[in-house]
Amino acid sequence: MLYLIPTIYDEDSELNGSDQITVPAEVWTALDRDHTGDRPIFVDVGGSHTVGRLRPATPSDGLAGDACRVPRWLGRRLGYSEDDESWISLTVCQLPMAGTIVLRARREADLTGSADPVAMLTAALSGTEGQSWSCLSAGSELPLACGTFDVMEIRDSACDSMVPAACILDCDVNLELVPALDRIPESEAETEAVQVPVTKSGFVPFSGVGHRLGS
Repeated sequence: MLYLIPTIYDEDSELNGSDQITVPAEVWTALDRDHTGDRPIFVDVGGSHTVGRLRPATPSDGLAGDACRVPRWLGRRLGYSEDDESWISLTVCQLPMAGTIVLRARREADLTGSADPVAMLTAALSGTEGQSWSCLSAGSELPLACGTFDVMEIRDSACDSMVPAACILDCDVNLELVPALDRIPESEAETEAVQVPVTKSGFVPFSGVGHRLGS
C-alpha cells in the first residue's frame, strides 16, 4: 500500500475517459519490479473497491513526486475535489476476469442512435474510439466516446458470482444493457441497483488492447 495526494486530469484530457491512474515513474518502477504476469498493475483506490490501472508519469505530465492523477469519474466516485490535498491509499490488487457486465446508459438516445449497440460498446471499451479500458468497477460511472454509462453489476467469469471489480482483458464478456436512466422512474433511478429487465445482450470480445504499460 502507498499513499499519494490525488489530483484530477485536466478537463480536456483523454485520460478522463479511461481507467488509468498516473503515478510518479519511480513509484511505478518499484511496483513493476515485483509485478508478475502480463496484466496491468491494478490498484484499489482508497480501500473503496474502485480500481484502476497504473501508468508511469512522463516529464510532460508535471506530476509531483508525492502525487497521483486520477480520472474525473473516479474523483467524483470517491468525493475528491480539485482542491483536495488529503492523502489516499493505492493498494495493488488482483482482479478476477469479468464474465458478465450489466451497463445502463444515462440517455436512451446513446443506444438508439446505433444500429448495433453491442458493437458500439465493444469499440469504445477496446480503444477503437478513445482510450481503452482494462478493468471496471461496479457502481461506477463509465464515460465512453459513445456516451456515459453506469456499471450496474459485474459477475466473475469463473463462478458467476457478483464482484466489486474485474478485469476485461483477453476475454469474452457477456454484456447486458438495461433500460436507460432517462427511461425509468426517478424514484427507482436514485437507487444504486435498480432491478430492471435486460433489453439487449451480446458477447464482447476484448482482444487485449491496453496490456501492461512498459511491455
